[in-house]
Amino acid sequence: MIPLQIKVKSDDNNTTSLSFSDDILALEQKKKIGVTIKPTKISSRYILSVYLDKSKDARIIIKALIPQGKLTLKLTSFSFEAIDEEAAKLWTRAVNDAVYKDVKKAKHFKVFINPFGGAGKAETSFNQSVKPIFDAAGCTCEITLTEYSKNAKDIVKDLDLKAYDAIVTVSGDGIIHEVINGLLSRDDALEIDIPIGVIPSGSGNGLSFCLLGNDYGNSLSHAALNVIKGVSMKIDICSVTQGKERYYSFLSLNYGILADCDLATEHLRFMKDLRFVVGAIQALLANRKYSCEIAMKIVEDNIEKVKQGYRKGHEYSVSHVKDELKGIADDHKHDRKDHYSSVEDKSKGIVDKYGSVNDPIPSDWTVLNDDGYIFIAGKVPWLSRGQIIFPCALPSDGLLDLMMVHCDKTSKLKVASVMTSFEQGTHINMKEVCQLTFLIELLISILTLQ
Repeated sequence: MIPLQIKVKSDDNNTTSLSFSDDILALEQKKKIGVTIKPTKISSRYILSVYLDKSKDARIIIKALIPQGKLTLKLTSFSFEAIDEEAAKLWTRAVNDAVYKDVKKAKHFKVFINPFGGAGKAETSFNQSVKPIFDAAGCTCEITLTEYSKNAKDIVKDLDLKAYDAIVTVSGDGIIHEVINGLLSRDDALEIDIPIGVIPSGSGNGLSFCLLGNDYGNSLSHAALNVIKGVSMKIDICSVTQGKERYYSFLSLNYGILADCDLATEHLRFMKDLRFVVGAIQALLANRKYSCEIAMKIVEDNIEKVKQGYRKGHEYSVSHVKDELKGIADDHKHDRKDHYSSVEDKSKGIVDKYGSVNDPIPSDWTVLNDDGYIFIAGKVPWLSRGQIIFPCALPSDGLLDLMMVHCDKTSKLKVASVMTSFEQGTHINMKEVCQLTFLIELLISILTLQ
């Protein structure tokens, strides 16, 4: 029987008890006079490796991320002398297997670092804060520093994907975009099943916030842990055409003030996500208005029904993930497709089911011609920190959410109020905001902790 508790010696020659139970590793040390020190407890979630080092005497080495306050994880190593080497061998093997029971140990990553993104510190941040965590978990990396726009896309198009467990991006959302477009431009695009891991090092880091939440979206240590221990999930991808050019989008399709917040502030990247606030103020003060024609196949335009669909899809996805981690096969999609009876046909290939921008608009589509301040379609909730534009978005429901703010009878002050409401997602309840859902078709894998 594999022991769950063993006795070891610490560096000060005191006896220490190591126990593992209910996914908690406890280190309980006793002083010579018999006084027990409060045990150190580490959740298996934060344990990176447990092994027996026999380079000198037999020692149990434990490497883990220890929470420091609310947001920080500190890489920490513990070392103990084994009293019973055979018992220590069995214990370390059992614990190491337990902390990686749902995912592969010692992954091999293809890492793309954008040295120019964000504040230009991605490479330094990776080497100082991320790679030591990967090393502690026994993960290995093949690193590429991107040299020009679409460099990652060009490499991924011809990359031997079987050589890696995941592709990891150290950037903002730009390199993720390049990787996805490289994967989906391959001849074997429909057969690809390699997940993408995200290390936030850009200005917006929208996908990282969607994976880690508003508090942790910029945390390098939490993101590194997510890449190491995350299980893959599917998210929808949009096929977009402009003239004869095609690209794939995973985050948002944007026109209006929010686009200006991004494109007009490229020179302010040193300000990180604060540059988007500056861009919004500039656009409002300039009294810009935006004209466009939008054609869409609407699935739902009643916000209350959109909310109901989200709640149903979210509840199903939580239970579905638990079943997956237990190894229970389930072919159902955890999405709003179960809620909206009109969404039934899901293409299994990368095809233009609804044509391109150059084709006639189908007769059953809705066409809007309007002047507005905001036109944005999205697949994920957060676009950056404090910007939860689509609070009812689900990852793989085959739908896009569209939000519009029209110019008609909407003051600039009210537009500013809508934008300040993004942090809590309460803008969807405002009468000036039109939010609805429509169809998309593709899927790709992202690594995420459950």
